[in-house]
Amino acid sequence: MRQKFLILILIPFILYFHTSFGDEVKLIPENITVNEYDSFTLTLTVNTSEKLGGFQDTIYYPTSLNITPDDIILSDISNNANLKKISVENGMINIQLTWFSNYPSGNFTIATLKFRTLNNGTYTIFQKPVLSDENGDVLKNVTYNSVNVTVIGLNSTIVEIIPINPKVNENFDTIVSIKNAKGNITNITGTIYYPNLTLVNLNFYYLEDNISNVNLNYNNNSLSFFINLNTSKEDFDLMKLTFFTNKTGNYIINASIKINGNETIVKPANFTIENETITTEKYVGFYTTEKNITYGDIGLCYIEAKNIDANISEIKGKIIYNSSILKISDISTSLNTIEKNWTVENGTLDFDIKINGTKSGSFNILSFWIEPLKNENLTTEIKISYIYLFDENGKIVEVPLKDIMIIHIIPIAEENISLPKAYFAYEIVDNYEVHFYSLCQGSTELHYYWNFGDNSTSTSPNPIHKYKKEGVYLVKLKVNDTFGHTSYDECVIEIKKLNPINVSLSNKTIHLNGTNETNVTIYCNITVKNPFNKKIRGYIYFVDYGNYKPNETSIEFELQPNETKIISIPINISQSTEIKGYVIYYMPYKRLKDYIWNFKESVEIIKPKKVKFNDYYYTLKINQSKVIIKINKIVKNYTITKRVDIENEPNIWLSLIGFLIGLMVIRLIIK
Repeated sequence: MRQKFLILILIPFILYFHTSFGDEVKLIPENITVNEYDSFTLTLTVNTSEKLGGFQDTIYYPTSLNITPDDIILSDISNNANLKKISVENGMINIQLTWFSNYPSGNFTIATLKFRTLNNGTYTIFQKPVLSDENGDVLKNVTYNSVNVTVIGLNSTIVEIIPINPKVNENFDTIVSIKNAKGNITNITGTIYYPNLTLVNLNFYYLEDNISNVNLNYNNNSLSFFINLNTSKEDFDLMKLTFFTNKTGNYIINASIKINGNETIVKPANFTIENETITTEKYVGFYTTEKNITYGDIGLCYIEAKNIDANISEIKGKIIYNSSILKISDISTSLNTIEKNWTVENGTLDFDIKINGTKSGSFNILSFWIEPLKNENLTTEIKISYIYLFDENGKIVEVPLKDIMIIHIIPIAEENISLPKAYFAYEIVDNYEVHFYSLCQGSTELHYYWNFGDNSTSTSPNPIHKYKKEGVYLVKLKVNDTFGHTSYDECVIEIKKLNPINVSLSNKTIHLNGTNETNVTIYCNITVKNPFNKKIRGYIYFVDYGNYKPNETSIEFELQPNETKIISIPINISQSTEIKGYVIYYMPYKRLKDYIWNFKESVEIIKPKKVKFNDYYYTLKINQSKVIIKINKIVKNYTITKRVDIENEPNIWLSLIGFLIGLMVIRLIIK
């Protein structure tokens, strides 16, 4: 009985010591709720009573979450391991650590892992750790856990601003990315704010072929923009901005952006730029060793130089990749150059960059986009064949090379692939020129085949075609996606000569009356008529008005069927110029967007001619007090003035002969 009593007393202590000193590997926290396209962090911890000689853990995560080796930060204890290896591949994280001395024990952190959510849903992250003691013996009965992740889908589109390796006194790139866009995008408008930073360059990337119009306005550390485009992509990188600063400190790049007139959720970039810590590592090559890219998406890659202690004036290199698996495009450099050349051909990227001045320290050399060409679970590599750094004397600087970046392609499941849907709209410019706009949708890249009904074709997403004569034409569009799926659309368009606008000026030739007069106001009279059987809304826009100033640069109007209006716009003219603009009729039809007519009128300003005065001086010496001078011919627009000074000196006849000769010269000049 006494023994049973002792056992009952000891049970809680046994459980306590087992819990306290048992070997355990945990991912904390165990339950995560996060919004779509947000990030979350897990802490990987160990609690053991043994001295660890080795730690190995394989962590499995779904493809709807994303992580790279750069997102795994080892603790100080893990960094003190004599051997350490981290890899991320095919939905698996592998961490291997080995200590030959200073064996860790107790409760400590191995690493922090930062995941990014790509799609909404419920997911599980689980692990399989293996621990070994200082003698290399594997510890048994190690407990471990898993993590449940709930990703909440968002109805709003996300705009994410991502700075890349910002440094003081260095140009650095910033990517503006669109996430979770729903439906077809036709326009994006907004303002990007970058206080205390200098914008040195701007490039559009993925959307370059789809953008039809861009308006930019720079103003005091901000950039306002309006973009007409056509894409059905949900996720894409909109633009790359290159900034510069010569001061350390905390910075923010923020924005207010609307897509198709709807508000978006903007995730600004908050970052700190410090004086770069001097390290012994020196290399040239890829910034990371591995990268995951989902099929149908693109990823930015760049090559950097680190801690270069020479003055570099030129950089040459060659990159090799499998062109049947990857596509490389949109190559650029943020270096200030006097010459830059690159070619992409047969799986190689050759580049030669000549720097304006020299460059040393750490800097980015080249950036480019990669796009998977196959929807398969593939692993391929991009390899640097060589990079030569030349100093200001043309001598090659020897630098260690990081030459390989592993690319993991994440396929799209068939059930997530939507079939392409072909549809297009159009606008007619100056009666015969038609601008077509593809409004097609699909999960992957689409290929376009147009037939304009007059034996002309195009493969552009948004072609412009000019018809030669009036008529009715059947326009057809076929689109194919990368899986071979096809969709068709067609419509009949009518080309006819419409001239519903007339532009006249109140004065096309202006004579200025005085030399001090600098400008004159005239009126631009625009007659607009509605030749259609529906009410239309229209605008008058003036363009290129640097040499003239309209009272209004855009005028809105409405017209009922067959209604005519005359609109007079005061315009201030400062010099001879051309008044340019266009009138646009927005049509109440689903497919025909608008009609546009351009206009141009010349204005000439004639200033008064300057009169040239010639002074002729002749001396006539006479000995009497009265002299009569007669001018027998006066020509219009000429003025002759007379002045006679009398001096009492001899030689009057000689002087009089000279005076008469002078009058004859004047008459000859006047004739």
